[in-house]
This record gives sequence, structure tokens and C-alpha cells, in this order.
Amino acid sequence: MCNTGTNLLRLFISNVIMLLICITTARGQNKNNYISLTANNTSYSLTSTSLLETQQVKTNAFQIELASKANNTFSVKAKVSSSTSSTGTPLPASMLALRLNSTNPTVTANTNTFTLSTTDQTIQQITTTTQFWNTNNFLTLYYDLLAGPVGYDYAPGNYNLTILFTLTQP
Repeated sequence: MCNTGTNLLRLFISNVIMLLICITTARGQNKNNYISLTANNTSYSLTSTSLLETQQVKTNAFQIELASKANNTFSVKAKVSSSTSSTGTPLPASMLALRLNSTNPTVTANTNTFTLSTTDQTIQQITTTTQFWNTNNFLTLYYDLLAGPVGYDYAPGNYNLTILFTLTQP
């Protein structure tokens, strides 16, 4: 029984080592890439006929911060990963679109409008000479969210579409 203190200390050290290993491997980003998304005011309230009949735009709805230390060429992809509604009939993914508004710092980027779908599509392919990871800086992309026009084919209700953004190396 004299070894109880020693055994408890070994158990404690083993648990601390296991916790450190778990913390190191359980991260949202891999060791070479970083992506962070901030969504700003992405909801729509369509309360008039004119709002149903025209495309609605939320300027700078998404702020995406990126960095890669593996490569200075990377792709950003987007898709609608889920769609639900209070009516039982979800809106199609194609009801939403993304358009690049600006970047910080300035880089050559695609400003086309991308109509979303349920499969990944490349919305940016960026090659830069700046090594963002080494300077503790990020490339920030600001995207507008475009919706509709919804029209009159959908019943009044609450509709939710989830957009999934990913960062990949080509």
C-alpha cells in the first residue's frame, strides 16, 4: 500500500498526457490550413409582393478568413448542406447565390455570382505570393448573399438553408 501515492501520480501523469494528445489532434483545422467564417445578418423577411418578386441582397453577409502554410494556392468551395422548412417543403439550394464583394488584402479573385447547389462548387481559386500563415495575417473574403426571387410557389413559413464553406489545396 506504500505505492498508492506513486500509482496515483502515474495515473495523473498518464491522464494529463492523454488530455494533451487529445487536445492537439482534436482541432477544427488541420495543421496546414485555416478557415474561419463570420455570418452577418443572413436572414430575410419577405413581407411584401415586391420582396417576393425581386432578388434580395445581403451585402457582406459572410466574412471568410483564410490562411494556408502548405501552399499559397488554394480553393474555397461552397454548397447548401441542408434545407428545412416549417411547411415541409424546403426551398431549393438554387434559391441562394454568392458573390464576392471585396478582399483584404487585395488579391486577384473571381467576382462572378455563383448559384448554389447541394454539391461542392469552387467559388474561389486563389494564388498569392503572400504567406499569410507566416505573418499571422489572413486573407479575408467578403461575400454578398443573394436570395430569390422566391416568387409565389412556396407557402408562407420559415425556411432554413445551411451553407457549408471549405478550404482545399488543388
